[in-house]
Amino acid sequence: MGARILIVDDHHAARMTIRELLDWHSFQVCGDAQNGKEAVEKVIELKPEIVLMDINMPVMNGVAAAQEIRRIAPSTKIVFLTVQGGPGFKAGTKPWAHGFVSKSEAGKELIPTLERIAGITANERTIECPHCKVRQNIHVAVQRRPAKKERQYISCINCRTEFDVSVADKIVGGPFIA
Repeated sequence: MGARILIVDDHHAARMTIRELLDWHSFQVCGDAQNGKEAVEKVIELKPEIVLMDINMPVMNGVAAAQEIRRIAPSTKIVFLTVQGGPGFKAGTKPWAHGFVSKSEAGKELIPTLERIAGITANERTIECPHCKVRQNIHVAVQRRPAKKERQYISCINCRTEFDVSVADKIVGGPFIA
């Protein structure tokens, strides 16, 4: 099963559009909220792994909500999806966010960002380089449905030799020192 995602946006149409997009890409949407205060309550109730959140919202904005979410659920990943932009704005949200996607770029950036963020909490597996025998860890994203094993290639952290790894799940990070 994939990462559980909570969608937070003050516009109902935006929440529904995002939900349809995530459903299409087989993400598990566990709920939605229309403002930051409701988002904090839903994080306590639903325990999502990722919160996909707008910044400009009534009652409590996304940055204030992110600060509170990080306090009450520090392992929850936060991705801002907003019309706000610019490097200075992104840098200002960095302490609370694991990702940042401009709504104008969501069509091409949202899914890869969520896949990357979901990979942060992916399963870790240990593999051994067939050339130098160094053991190393990789992170793999759990498939939402049964998958056949496929060959994927990684480069050894020790000898830099490329070799294939046969795993059913997509490699999303690594290799790392085992």
